[in-house]
Amino acid sequence: MDPIVRLLLIIILSYLAGSLPTAVIISKLFFGFDIRERGSGNMGSTNAFRVLGVKWGIVVQVVDILKGVLAVVVISHLFTGAMPFVNRTPFEDITVLRLIAGVSAVLGHVFSAFVQFRGGKGINTATGMLIAIAPVDVGIAFALFLW
Repeated sequence: MDPIVRLLLIIILSYLAGSLPTAVIISKLFFGFDIRERGSGNMGSTNAFRVLGVKWGIVVQVVDILKGVLAVVVISHLFTGAMPFVNRTPFEDITVLRLIAGVSAVLGHVFSAFVQFRGGKGINTATGMLIAIAPVDVGIAFALFLW
């Protein structure tokens, strides 16, 4: 398969993975209302904690984090072979692909195609992307944050 087509597939699949509106799905499926109509009107985990409670807020947060991890760990590995462009960054090719996949997932969360391109803020999905790309760095930053 052509490298450009594979890269486009990674971008599209990552965007679609990030676009899944977790809080909207959970609020409609288990509570019978759209979470965007309550609380702050946002479909992120903070509003889910407020409106749906701690248990469902944690579920929304974990799933949103996993969307970023999924894009970086699984979807970016669909691409094997030569890059369709010259990599002029100090990063290895696979890291650039992971960044492209992760950013696509974050954009999917922020501009979700499933909810009229109005999504969340993308913090949890970006966190998942960073955990998958640089887990040690994120762990150190988190430890310093707690300290």
